[in-house]
Amino acid sequence: MTATVPPVPAAVPRLSRNRDFQLLWIGQALSDFGSSMTYIVLPLVLLASGNSTTVAATVGTVSLAVGLVARLPAGYLSDRCDQRALMLGSDLVRLVAVGSLAVYVLLRPVPVALALVTVVVSVVALEVFRPAQSKVIRRIVSTEQLGAALSLNQARAYGADIAAPAAAGLLLALEPSVPLAVDALTFGVSALCVAVVVRAPRRGRGPDGATSGRDAEAAGPQPVAERFLTRFTAGWRYLAGDRFMRWCVLYGAGLNLAFSALTFALILGVGSRPDGAVAVGTAMSAAAVAGLAGSLLTPYVQRHVSLKATLVAGPATGAVLLAVAWTSGSTIAFVAGFCALCLLIPVISATFGTIMAVAVPEEIYGRVITASGLVAQIVQPCGPLAAGLLLARLSLPTTAAAFAMAFALLAAVPVALPKPPQTSTPAPARSPS
Repeated sequence: MTATVPPVPAAVPRLSRNRDFQLLWIGQALSDFGSSMTYIVLPLVLLASGNSTTVAATVGTVSLAVGLVARLPAGYLSDRCDQRALMLGSDLVRLVAVGSLAVYVLLRPVPVALALVTVVVSVVALEVFRPAQSKVIRRIVSTEQLGAALSLNQARAYGADIAAPAAAGLLLALEPSVPLAVDALTFGVSALCVAVVVRAPRRGRGPDGATSGRDAEAAGPQPVAERFLTRFTAGWRYLAGDRFMRWCVLYGAGLNLAFSALTFALILGVGSRPDGAVAVGTAMSAAAVAGLAGSLLTPYVQRHVSLKATLVAGPATGAVLLAVAWTSGSTIAFVAGFCALCLLIPVISATFGTIMAVAVPEEIYGRVITASGLVAQIVQPCGPLAAGLLLARLSLPTTAAAFAMAFALLAAVPVALPKPPQTSTPAPARSPS
């Protein structure tokens, strides 16, 4: 396969003219920006309230754990329930949760219990929002432009990561409650965008695509309703039965684990050196810019580079630069390898996402993307521990050698890449329901 996504035909309107996509993108760009600020501000607020660093770190761990637990039920709900209601409900719940926290911060020190409740509620709402939004995007964007849409969605997250830290610092200096209040406001804007874009269904179809009323009579006998467990595990069964999808999530799991470990090796290994904090901050900023660039380059790469070459290029480039860091002892080469992966991993992620959006049946799409995301990320939390163990026993250059070998192995895996699944029935962009 020489191109994952076909070129966009001239007759298909550009995404810049797709009003529904633009409104959703703007709403979520603001929401991502606000959430990125809260991610930075909340631990600092807890520390200012007299809590220990362990307590602040525990809140972050709870956030990751709750997200993984909530992911599968969220995918099931997105396939079975009205996506408009799920998205609106998620935004409004987060508005109330973060807004209440902002008011509390303004009046008195924040108790840990309130911070935990806010984090749990916000993360669960986010996990419910994501697959519902993915299904809506799949309907309002033409099949030929799904790759560009997914890359722009990735780009907005990287843009938020670039802008949010500076904004959080400025607003935090004014008043600790201000960045939280801004975050709450962004959820209100996002809810408004959802309310405008996602309209009521025009056809007599339920959330699983089943016809109802007169449509059901015309369609003839309906299949017997499946049991709950069968419906709930539909995404897992689809992944298990499709060799290409199974390969993708396992490859993604290995890549996520290695990259997570490399990130913390950079923070711990480089940060422990003289002036290391400045070097780490510069590297993280460069990585965010690289991730943004990679997201924007994704449509071009999908049109002109084969899938196998894309999957090889990312880890192979990182392996080469990390090998240079090993042989030369250069911190710059280590950071360059990290940034190169930040440039190419978004391309790989958006490419997999595009294939799934085109190939997975609509009625189980939410369950498939949440199941695949869980498998791909379930070992990612082990990355920081792996980095710590390596640095406890090895120097930073030798640690770079270990990562070079790991990414070289990942670069060799695409040799056995199965054939992608057949595309599901394409549909032009239409009004979301």
